[in-house]
Amino acid sequence: MKFHSATLIRLAIIAISGLAWLSCSREEAGGKAVIPESDLFRLDATIKMAGRYQSIKESRLDSLRDILAGESNPKDRWGLEIELAEQYRQMNADSAIYYANMATTDMPSGISRSDSLRAGLSMVNALGTAGLFIPAVRGLDSIADILTAADDKIEFWKSSRMLYSYMLAYVQDHGRIASDYRQRYIACDDSLLTHLPKEDPFYRFIFCERLVNDGRNAEAKSGLEALMKSLPPESNIYGMAAFQLAEVYKSNGDFRNYARSLATSAESDIKGCVKEGLALPTLANWLFTHGHIDNAFNYINFALEDANAGNIRMRTVTITALMPLIDEAYRKKLNDSNENLMMFLLAAVLLLAISGGLVFKLIRSNKRSTANERKLAIFSKKLEAYVGNFISLCSNYATRLDQLGKIVGRKISSGQADDLLKLVNSGKLYEGNNDDFYRLIDKALLDIFPDFVENINTLLLPEHQILRGKEEPLSPELRIYAFVRLGVDQSPKIAQILNYSLNTVYAYRNRMRNRAIDRDNFDSDVANLGMG
Repeated sequence: MKFHSATLIRLAIIAISGLAWLSCSREEAGGKAVIPESDLFRLDATIKMAGRYQSIKESRLDSLRDILAGESNPKDRWGLEIELAEQYRQMNADSAIYYANMATTDMPSGISRSDSLRAGLSMVNALGTAGLFIPAVRGLDSIADILTAADDKIEFWKSSRMLYSYMLAYVQDHGRIASDYRQRYIACDDSLLTHLPKEDPFYRFIFCERLVNDGRNAEAKSGLEALMKSLPPESNIYGMAAFQLAEVYKSNGDFRNYARSLATSAESDIKGCVKEGLALPTLANWLFTHGHIDNAFNYINFALEDANAGNIRMRTVTITALMPLIDEAYRKKLNDSNENLMMFLLAAVLLLAISGGLVFKLIRSNKRSTANERKLAIFSKKLEAYVGNFISLCSNYATRLDQLGKIVGRKISSGQADDLLKLVNSGKLYEGNNDDFYRLIDKALLDIFPDFVENINTLLLPEHQILRGKEEPLSPELRIYAFVRLGVDQSPKIAQILNYSLNTVYAYRNRMRNRAIDRDNFDSDVANLGMG
C-alpha cells in the first residue's frame, strides 16, 4: 500500500475540520432562543443611518434657532423658545433646559395662564429627562395648586406621569419609595384615561399599557397593533407601543417576536432621535443572555453613547446597570478561547498520531525504492515544519490568552469598564490572531498542491485568469477552493475552519463559478484537479 503526502495532510485537515464542526455544534446546541436575524440586520442598518437622522433633526432645529435669532416680537420669541425646549427634550437634555429656562425667565406680558403653565411644564420635562428630579418635583408642586382648565390639567398629568416614570426607573424596585412613585404614576394614568378623548393616540397607548399590566395580553396585542398602524414609525408613541408589544410577547413566551418588537421599538427611537429609549439596552441584555455577545456589545455601547451625547442622565444610569455583562462576556470569551486552544492542541496530537502510523506504513511499503525514500525524507521535513507551525500557533494563542486575562483583570479591578468596552469594540485585542493561522494553512495547501493556481486557471475564462506572486498569500477564493480540492466541500465546514462568515463563503464560491468556463460543473472540476 502506498501513501502520499497529500493523503496525510488531507486526513489531518479533515480531522481539524471535524473538531471545529463539533465545537460549533456544541455552541449552537446550547442556545434555546430563536434570534430574528433579519430584524437585527435591519436594526444594524438603522444604527448606521443614525447620524443622518440626527443631522436632519438638527437641521430643523437650526432653522428654528435662526428664526428665533431674528424674531423681535416677544410673544413669538417665547413660542419659539417653548417649541425648541420640547423638540430638544428627548434629544439633548442640556439644550432643553436652556430653552425652557429662556421661556420661563423672559416670559412676555399678556400671555395666558395656560401659556405660563406650559412654560413651567417644559422646564419640569427637561429637568426630569436630565435626571434632576428634586427641582423637577418642586416645579410640579408649584404648578399643581393653580390648575383650573381641563386642558391644563391634562398637560400637567402628562408631565407628572413622565417624571414619575423616570423616577421609578431610577429607583427600580427599592421598597416603599418605588411603591410611592408607582402609585403616583398610576394615578396620573387614571386621570388621563378619564379626561383624554378616547381617539387620542396617547389615550389608546395608556389604555393598552394598562391591559398589559393587567395580563390581558390578547386585547393589548390587538390594540397595540392597531395603534402602530395609525402612526408613522418615527413617532415616539409608535416606539413606546412597540416596546409594550414586546412585553406582551414576553408574557406569552414568544421570545422571537419579543426580540423583533424590541428591535422595532429601537428603530423608532433612532429614527425619531429619541435618546431616552429603553428598547435597545433591553434588547442588548436579552441577546447577551442568549450568547450573542457581539450584537449585545454593539447595542449597549450605541445606547450608552447616545444617552451620554444627549446628557440623558436618568437613562445613562439604567444602561450602566447592565454593564456588569462586560465582565461576564469577557470571561466567556476567555473560556471560548481556551476551548479553541485545546482544539488546536488536540488537532496537533491527532496529526502526530496519524502521521506516525502513516509514515511507518510508508517506510515499510517503499523500503526498496531509493526514489520513494527521498520523497519520504522531503515529506518528513514538511511534516515536521507543519507540526512545528501548529505547536507554535498554539503557543502564541496561550501567550495571548495570558496577556488578555491580565488586561481584562487590570481594567475591571480599576473600574475602567468603559475603556475595556472601547478596547473590545475596536478589535485591537484580537488583531493578528488569524494571520498566523492563514499563513500556516496557505503553506500546507501549497505544499500539497504546488501547481494549484495554475491548475485552477485552466478552468477559468481567459479574461478571469488569476495572477499571483510567488510570496503572496492565497486569496480567500483560492483558499476556499483549495479545501474543495481536499474534499472539504461543505460551505459551513469551510467557514468554521477559516473563521469566515457563511455568507462570505457562499459569496466567494459564487464569484468563482461566475468566472468559470463551465459554471455548473466548476466545483466538481476543482475537486478532480490532478486526478485525470
